[in-house]
Amino acid sequence: MDHNPAFRSRSIARLLLHDAGSMLVEAAFALPLLVTLLLGILVYGSWFMTAHSLQQAANDAARSAVAGLNASERRILVDQSLAASRAAFPAPAAQTIATGTSESGGYYRVTLRYDLSHAPIFAATPIPIALATLERSAVVRIGAQ
Repeated sequence: MDHNPAFRSRSIARLLLHDAGSMLVEAAFALPLLVTLLLGILVYGSWFMTAHSLQQAANDAARSAVAGLNASERRILVDQSLAASRAAFPAPAAQTIATGTSESGGYYRVTLRYDLSHAPIFAATPIPIALATLERSAVVRIGAQ
């Protein structure tokens, strides 16, 4: 090995121009960012799909309640509609969807609540979600005023 300073500076210059490992270093910086971005898209896409499905179930249940003649018939129709909606619900543990109904001034409201901790994609993700419990409502007019 030569201890000549000129030789040493030429060796360092050659080493700096050598780019064999540069792609690995770039990937080490870019890959975590890309994985986080893709995970965020997956989590928030699932959240929006779950919220939309819950709203659709509330809409369908409220529409079905219009056919009832009294409060107990309306509640039975709402429960039947929700049983059908739960079968197609995209998130797990659809049987845990809480149902609330109310009637006031010729309007009937159906409110659904779903705890997102029942869905593994929301419970296990390090990305924070907007709400821990989704709540969606639908209102229909019953009877003539």
